[in-house]
Order: sequence, then structure tokens, then C-alpha cells
Amino acid sequence: MLRAFLLILLATPALAEDPGFVTLPDDATIARAATPELLTELVVANVVGMNCAAYRIDDGQWALLTGTADKVAAAIGVMESSDYDAKFYGPAFDLLNDPATCDTEGPKIALLVDRLREMGGDTTLLRPLGE
Repeated sequence: MLRAFLLILLATPALAEDPGFVTLPDDATIARAATPELLTELVVANVVGMNCAAYRIDDGQWALLTGTADKVAAAIGVMESSDYDAKFYGPAFDLLNDPATCDTEGPKIALLVDRLREMGGDTTLLRPLGE
């Protein structure tokens, strides 16, 4: 749980501004796709992928999901960390209280990552996380 918390702290708007970890969908593509529902999908995928062993995401997937989430958040006007946490991360973590969440949400991660690839994103790390 501590690792997930620390990774969420890394998922700040600065990541969205630094596309150096992975290739993210471009701003025009994000603008067309940005909705609260997409942001919810991205955040849930991150939380489930970091907390459900059967659906664990790798660093490239994590960077694509969180980087895209930050760009979507900015596009829909979610700029404050408190709003981001209250409206998106809090509810996503609450889903983990349901034992069925991993099996219902986990399979959606690969589909979402594929969708982000179709939007121009990639999971190949261009440099190690944290550099």
C-alpha cells in the first residue's frame, strides 16, 4: 500500500508536462477524448494495477496511465490535488473494499492501455522512472 501511495504522489501534473518517461497521446487527441469518465477509467486502472497481483502493471503502463490521466485532468479542469484525490483517487481506492473489484476492473486495464496506444501513446520507457 505504501508503494501505491508513493506512486500516486509521483502522478502529479508535472508528469504530464514531462513526456520523457513514455510517449503520451498528444494534447489535441487528449482534448477530444477528455471526460471525467475517461479520467475515472485511468485512475481506476492505476489503482487496480498497483494493488491487484493478478493485474499488476509495469512501469511503462503506469507511466502511460498516470501521464495520460494528468493530461486529461488538466483538460477537464481538475487542477487541484485535493479535487483529484476526492473525486477520482478516493473513489478508486474505495473500490478495493469490494473483493470482486480486481476481477471486474483488472481485465479492463489491457483494453485501456491498447486504447491509449491507438491514441498515440506507448508503454516503452524512454528513460527510467525517477530520473
